[in-house]
Amino acid sequence: MHDNEAVALLRATTLLKELDEEDLLRLAARAVTRRFRRGQVVFSEGEPADTLLVVASGRLKVLTKADDGRDHVLNIAGPQETLGELNLVEAGTRSASVEALEPSTALVLDRAAVWELVHERPAVAEQLIRALVAHVRRLTGANADLVFLDLPRRVAKLLLLRMREAGRPVIELGLTQTEIASLLGGSRQSVNQALREFERRAWILSEGQTITIMQVDRLRRFAGD
Repeated sequence: MHDNEAVALLRATTLLKELDEEDLLRLAARAVTRRFRRGQVVFSEGEPADTLLVVASGRLKVLTKADDGRDHVLNIAGPQETLGELNLVEAGTRSASVEALEPSTALVLDRAAVWELVHERPAVAEQLIRALVAHVRRLTGANADLVFLDLPRRVAKLLLLRMREAGRPVIELGLTQTEIASLLGGSRQSVNQALREFERRAWILSEGQTITIMQVDRLRRFAGD
């Protein structure tokens, strides 16, 4: 990835968007581009953690292993999203594993490069704090959904989120029903039933992993979105 492309990507992130051009160029020069094939492990839970990943293309799946060996999906990170903010604050070990859901490209920033800027630019530290707060809020919101919303409403919220990310009502989930169930804390059968019910009500049109949201307002009301 050329420096100008790397700068544009870094500027698009919540974490680094307020840095000036000189600082972004400095980070871009220190960044390493990595490419991952579908299913490739980016890093594993328990490994040393001293880098920040910025997704350039594709999607990365964040997951942990349950005691029975099943995967529990915590998050799906797409373009312009970052992984590893917590490890910028305190180097330690990875709290989760990351795998590529599809062919993906990411910039890898060393913790030391970011902290050089933190020491020189207080704005970087402020942005890091804001990103961590946003991260905690996302986790809090996800936990609240698990407590207060039944699975069909959680599925509806996921569809609406994907629609907002895509900027159009036709979305590519890019997830199997088993992965959706893991992400939302349910079973594959329950996810399938929810999607079938939405289709029966003509709220959506499902064609494999391509879903067209036909009645956005009704889906929003149902989800309480």
